[in-house]
Amino acid sequence: MPNTKAQPDKTELDRFHAWLATEDPISIATHVHVDADAAFSAALLCVLKPKAALVFVPADAVIEDQRTLAVDLLNGPRAVKGLKVGSAFGLLVHGLKGIDAPVYKALKRWASQLNKTDSGKGCHDPVVLAELVRAWRHSGLDDAACVQRAKELIQGKIRAARSNANQKHRAKNIQINDGVAVLAGDVRIRKGHVFARGAKVIVRESACGHCLLLSKSMLKRGVTLRTLAPLFEPRGWFVHPDGFLACYGSVKAPRDHKKSGFKLGELVLLVTTWLNSIEQAAPSQTL
Repeated sequence: MPNTKAQPDKTELDRFHAWLATEDPISIATHVHVDADAAFSAALLCVLKPKAALVFVPADAVIEDQRTLAVDLLNGPRAVKGLKVGSAFGLLVHGLKGIDAPVYKALKRWASQLNKTDSGKGCHDPVVLAELVRAWRHSGLDDAACVQRAKELIQGKIRAARSNANQKHRAKNIQINDGVAVLAGDVRIRKGHVFARGAKVIVRESACGHCLLLSKSMLKRGVTLRTLAPLFEPRGWFVHPDGFLACYGSVKAPRDHKKSGFKLGELVLLVTTWLNSIEQAAPSQTL
């Protein structure tokens, strides 16, 4: 999450908010030879204001144009550097908290990362944005191309977050009977949202095939889909060695669910009976 101990400079936040409220034509300025903060800050502004012009200037440039926001630049009345929080990107993301909460939530972890790396602090995230920009640079990309790549990542991150929020909302309408949830057709809902509602097993039927998914709570109890392998594997199913997955086809290797050896109702009955037998043999604790 963004740095909650240090609050952004109010003057810089006001500059950002005033720029957001300005009608086109408007401009974005950042320094040449962009680093991660400059690239992702400029990219975020390009996402927020798609018609804004982007210019690259020396790092010591002074921008005075009222219709231009200068990000990751230190000098002048239009500059937004974000020194108090650690990065310009961190300040911009913080500034969206009360304006566009979904975008803020989507980007707050990246903001936290850049607040650390741009101020010289250690970062243990598996993918560091600064390393991405260095890789792009060594691949021969110029400043504009680096910002474009960062823009694509930000757009994808925001779309993924919104899709996840929509799936979480749709998961509330999924019926769970005796611990079994059924997802059929083109329903796209993340398994975690369904398991969070108390499902123990998810049965999926789609254009990719048939699939059973077992919850982590059941795995922790020692329950595994491997016990059903003798029923599935002779029919060409794959049962994961760790017992959390059994499938006939997948998005990586689609198969016709009509050839899985089971109809959807048969799978649901099989799994329900299996779960009931487990509960009768060893009643579960609160899951």
